[in-house]
Amino acid sequence: MKRSDAARYARWSALTAMVLAGITGGIYLHRQWVAHMERIKAPPPLAQDKERQSIGLTLSKNEGERTIFTVQASKSTDFKGQDISLLEDVKITVFGKTGARHDVIHTQSCNYAKTDGAIQCSGNVQMDLQSAEDAQRAERQGGGKSNVIHVETGGVTFERSSGQAQTTQTVKFWFANGEGEGIGAIYFSEQGVLRLLREVRIKLQSAEPAVAQAKRAEAGKEVYLQGSSLEVGKLSRKVVLSGPATATTDTQQLTAGEMTVLLDDQYRAQSLVAEPGSRQETPELASRGQKENSKLQADLMRAELTPAGWVKTVVAEGHVQGTSTNGDMQAEHGIVEMWPRVNRAKLVTLRGDVRLSGQDPKSGNSRKLTSNSVQLSFSGEKPDERAQLLHGETLERGTMEWSDTAAVQSKLSADKLSVDFGAAGKAQHLVATGNVETQRELKGKPTQTATGDAGDAQLDAAGGWTQMTLHGHVHMKEGERSAEAQQAVFARATQTAVLTGQAVVRDESSETRGTKITFHQETSDMEVEGKVRSTDLAKKKSDIEMVPSPANITADHMTGNTKSGQAVYTGHARLWQGPSVLEADTIELLRESRILKGNGNVRATFPQAAAEGNASKQGKIWRVFSTTLTFWDAENRAHLEKNVVVQSEDERMRGPVLDLYFTRQGDAKSASEGTMQISRAVSTGGVVVEQGDRRGTAENGVYTASDRKFVLSGGTPTLYDATEGTTTGRELTFNLADDTIVVDSGNGLRTLTRHRVQK
Repeated sequence: MKRSDAARYARWSALTAMVLAGITGGIYLHRQWVAHMERIKAPPPLAQDKERQSIGLTLSKNEGERTIFTVQASKSTDFKGQDISLLEDVKITVFGKTGARHDVIHTQSCNYAKTDGAIQCSGNVQMDLQSAEDAQRAERQGGGKSNVIHVETGGVTFERSSGQAQTTQTVKFWFANGEGEGIGAIYFSEQGVLRLLREVRIKLQSAEPAVAQAKRAEAGKEVYLQGSSLEVGKLSRKVVLSGPATATTDTQQLTAGEMTVLLDDQYRAQSLVAEPGSRQETPELASRGQKENSKLQADLMRAELTPAGWVKTVVAEGHVQGTSTNGDMQAEHGIVEMWPRVNRAKLVTLRGDVRLSGQDPKSGNSRKLTSNSVQLSFSGEKPDERAQLLHGETLERGTMEWSDTAAVQSKLSADKLSVDFGAAGKAQHLVATGNVETQRELKGKPTQTATGDAGDAQLDAAGGWTQMTLHGHVHMKEGERSAEAQQAVFARATQTAVLTGQAVVRDESSETRGTKITFHQETSDMEVEGKVRSTDLAKKKSDIEMVPSPANITADHMTGNTKSGQAVYTGHARLWQGPSVLEADTIELLRESRILKGNGNVRATFPQAAAEGNASKQGKIWRVFSTTLTFWDAENRAHLEKNVVVQSEDERMRGPVLDLYFTRQGDAKSASEGTMQISRAVSTGGVVVEQGDRRGTAENGVYTASDRKFVLSGGTPTLYDATEGTTTGRELTFNLADDTIVVDSGNGLRTLTRHRVQK
C-alpha cells in the first residue's frame, strides 16, 4: 500500500480528533449555559408609578434542605396597581439538584411577576458557567475564573415554577479555547438540560501552550462546528449537536446527522459520537489537500478523549468506506489509537472484510490488499516529528494484488502479510509468512501459480512489486507444467521465475531436474543449470521413443521452449533409453517434429536386429561415432556425418556420411512402437568396411542385419584380404553368415572365394 493512502487514513483520524476536541469544548460551554439560564430569574425595569422601594431582594427555590437556585437583587421596586416588581443589579446563582453547579447569571434589571414568579430580563444578560468545585478552587486561590464559560444574550424569561429559562435572541459564549453562538435557547433547570434552538456555530482553537504551537505547523488552526440545534444534559452528561452537524478545519470537514459528546463526572469531554441521527445522514469525514481530496464514511464514528482534551482513540463502525484520488478503503470496523497529546494516529486497526486499493497516477498500475484484519502503525510521537506510515500488516490471512498492466496481473497471499516503509514513507519490502501462494496472469499465457512456506516482495516507489521470492517447499504450476524447489524468485521486469535448491520441473510426459531452473514466462523459454537430468516418459505420440520405456538425459546445461517442445542439452550430454545410448557435446530434442540431434563428439550405442534364423532373437550391439547425428523418429532413421564409424564386435563401417535405418521389435502393435533396432546401414562418399583381417572399400556401402550382408558399390569396390589377396568388381557382397564373397563383374555373378574369418 502506498504511503499517501496510509497518511490519508492518519489525517482522517487527526481530523476526527480535533472535531471531538471542538465539540467537547462546545459541550462544556453549554452545560454551564444551563446554569446560566437558571439564574436568569431577574426581570427588566418598567416605567410605572412607584409604590414601594426596597434596598435588596433574595428569592430561592429549595428541595428539602438543598437550594436549587437563588435570585438576588440589590434593589427591588414595586409599582402601584401592578403585580410586577422591578429588580435591579440581578444575580442568579444556580446550584442544581445535586449542588455540583455554581452557575452565575447577571443582568442590570428584570421584571418580576409576583403572581407566577416569572422573571423577564429584556436587557443584556451575562452568565458564568462553572462547577461548584471550580468556584471553590477559584475562591481559595484569590479570584480568577479558571474553567469558566462566559455567555451573553438578552430577552431572557425565567419561569420560577417550571425552572425553565428561554430566549429567542442571539446567544454568544466564550471559553478557554473557543467561542460560539446560536439563536434562541431554553434552559431546563429541573432536568439540567440546555438547548440552543437553531443556527448553532462554535469556533475552537488549539489549547496548546504558545511555545508548543510555535514548534508545530499544525498548531493554531481553527475548528468550526455548526448544527441546527444543540442540547446539553447536565444530569446525563451528554451534549447533542443535531444535524446537519458539521465540524470543519481549513483542510477537513466532518458531517453527520447528529454529533454527541459524552462528559465525565467532572463535565469534561470523554467521547464524541457521530451518527446518522433522525436525518439518516451517514457520518462523513472529508479531507482537502493540494494534490488530492479524500472521504471517510461509516455508520458511526466515535472518538475517546483524555481529561486534558487530546484524543486517545477514534472508532468507526459499520460500512466503513474511504475514498481518495489514488485509492479506496473498505471495512466493517476501524479503530485508531493516537499518540499522546499530539492528536496523530499511532496505530490503525481495520477489521471485517478489509479492502485497501490504490492506483499510481503516472503508470496507471493498481494494487489491492484484502484481509479480514489489517493494522497500520505511524510515526509522529513528538510535536516536531514528521508523521508517516512505518509498518502495515494483516492480522489474519491476506492477499495483495497488483495490476501491472491490463494484460499482466499478480497476486500474493499468506497467513500474514507485512510491509515496511522507508524514511521517505515509501513501501519497500513486503514479507509473507505461512502458506504463501502467488499467482501471475499474462494475457495469452497459462496462469502461473506457486506456493511456499514463506516469501517476500521488493516494492517500487509506486507500491508495485519488482521481485517476489518464495522459500521452503516451493511448488509451482503453469498450464500442464509443474515445478518444485526450495526457493523461487520471480522478477517482474524480465518476466522470469528462477527455481533453486533441488529444483525439478514436470509436464505430462517429462521431468527435468537441476541446480537452477529459469522460466521466461513471456517467451515460454526454460533454462536449467547444474547437474541437469531429464526423464522423458514418452506418453505422447509426439515424443521420441527408441524403447517403450522412459528416456533419460543428463548434461551440464539445458535450454528449451515449452511451447515449441525444443530442448538443447550441452556439456557432457548423455541420453539413454533401454539399450540405446547417445552421448555428445550437445543433444537437441525437437518434440513436435520428433527429431533428435547430437552434435560434437557423438558416441552412440544401438542394438542390431537379429538375423534371420537366429533362434535367440538376440542381435548385436553396434557402437556409433561421428561429429553429428540426426534421428527422425517418424522415419526410424538416423543420419550421421563427419568421421562416421559404426561397429559391432566383429564388423566396422567408416565413411563421411552414413544413414542407419531401424525397425521396431518386441510386442509392438505398429511400426512406430517397440524397441528400436538397426536393420540397415547405408554409407556414401567413400566407405571402408572391416571384418577381421579383411577390409573393403568403395564409394557406397550397405549393410543389412537380417542376412548379415555388406554390399560395396560405386567407384572401384575392392576387397583386401591377407590370405586371398585383393579382389575387385563392379559390386562386392560379403555374406557374413556363411563367409562367402560374391563378385559382380558386370558380366554376371560369381563366387570369387570362400574364407573363414579368424576370430
